[in-house]
Amino acid sequence: MSAPTPPPAGGTPDPYATPEAGTTPATGPAPTEPPAPYAASGASAPVTPYDQQAPSEGQPAPHGAPSPYGAPSPYAQPAPGTDGLSIAALITGILGISPVALGLGIAGMRRTRRTGQGGRGLAIAGVVLGALGILGWLLVIGLVVLAATNDDFREGFSQGLEESYADRTGANLNLGDCFELPESATDLTGIVAIDCASPHGAEMVGVDELTDAEYPGEESVVATTEDFCFEQFGAYVGTDYGSSSLDMMYLYPTQASWAFGDRRLMCWAQNPDGSPLEGSVQGSGL
Repeated sequence: MSAPTPPPAGGTPDPYATPEAGTTPATGPAPTEPPAPYAASGASAPVTPYDQQAPSEGQPAPHGAPSPYGAPSPYAQPAPGTDGLSIAALITGILGISPVALGLGIAGMRRTRRTGQGGRGLAIAGVVLGALGILGWLLVIGLVVLAATNDDFREGFSQGLEESYADRTGANLNLGDCFELPESATDLTGIVAIDCASPHGAEMVGVDELTDAEYPGEESVVATTEDFCFEQFGAYVGTDYGSSSLDMMYLYPTQASWAFGDRRLMCWAQNPDGSPLEGSVQGSGL
């Protein structure tokens, strides 16, 4: 075996030289290995998305991660409120603005279906109220057209109004009838005669009808009524009105009631303080 050849003095060792067996390679500073990242500080290595463990069912997902298994995210948007058009549809339907309620109701139904907002029931109620209101107006218009074109309908309608005015003006009361005083001296609707032997509020002392073809005017009617009633009061009670302790009221046709057949003049006696009369005042001289 030949002796190893020493390296030339001051030379650079051959990096490709293979050390002989039994020899020790030239020593030098050991190469420094790069430190493991995060090892010295104790920090954990970054976790890649593939290293994340999916949260268990029912647990909230971390911020920015999708919620697993369909669980609601804590950052979900709040539930929508009630649709404003649906509310407006119900209000206008209650107020009777039928066409507006119908239009708003239809728009509210469409929008609640699209947005998921509440108020669909309010929109439906607005549609129903609007439709009913429109049907009511159509019925009224139909009746008006019928009244304008049908002679029998006009005659029956006019007769009904005449009977209504006749009842209002006391057509069922006659001379000598006793009755209770109405709340309004111009409205004798529903007033019927009662027994004069029982306490009563008034007694009819004069009844007549005007025969003019046309309404003579309120001033003329009032003057005719007063002349008639003062004369009738004295003849019925037995003393003239100026000397009597009784008070007198009278009722005459107005221009409006004249158009519906009202021609009656009526006069009745009563106590000035409104207290009940006891027995008939006919010939009493009170």
